Amino acid sequence: MYIIIIGCGRFGSNLAKGLSDDGNNICVVERNAEKLNTLGSGFNGLRVNGIEFDSDNLIEAGIENADALIAVTADDNINITVSLIADKIYKVPKIIARVNDPEKNYFYEKLGIDTINPINYELEMLKSKLPIKRLDVIAALDDYYEIIEILVNREKSMTVGDIEDKYHCIISSLVKGGKVSIPKKNNVVYNGDSIICTIHKNDKGRLISHLCKEMFR
Repeated sequence: MYIIIIGCGRFGSNLAKGLSDDGNNICVVERNAEKLNTLGSGFNGLRVNGIEFDSDNLIEAGIENADALIAVTADDNINITVSLIADKIYKVPKIIARVNDPEKNYFYEKLGIDTINPINYELEMLKSKLPIKRLDVIAALDDYYEIIEILVNREKSMTVGDIEDKYHCIISSLVKGGKVSIPKKNNVVYNGDSIICTIHKNDKGRLISHLCKEMFR
């Protein structure tokens, strides 16, 4: 994709480099030349130094052929203005703007501009880097059997009956979206679901390896 990023503060700079590394063609528009320099020599995208909502600068940035524009300056008025120009004049297919002042979120919604909150974005990025606990031993019934809870991390789905037959376990509860239910044999277990089951210790390793593959990477 060809993406124009308006604003080269810390958030805009990281966004530009990250999207560029993913294989997108990037152009960054920023009035402060020093901020553009923070992109470093390794950044392969274009840089336009000038007023963000100036038509000549936007045309130089390639707005007429852009697939998306992301306005992430620290000024909501600039973000709204550039977004409206991109939408109403240049018909850019996808437009996203940063919301700095929560009280102005209403204006973005009223104008139909998709938004991104950098605080929420960075929180999700942080959470994605933290280890997730995928196995919890609820109780040891005796020397052989345990009741365990497993958070499934497997793209290929299986039914409750398939899991029970293959791993000689009894699934007593299925958790989907935080809601707990008593499963039927034909219920499908998807990535992100949790199961609570009773299983022999000899079969536990195989079950965990199958449903939580990244634990063993």
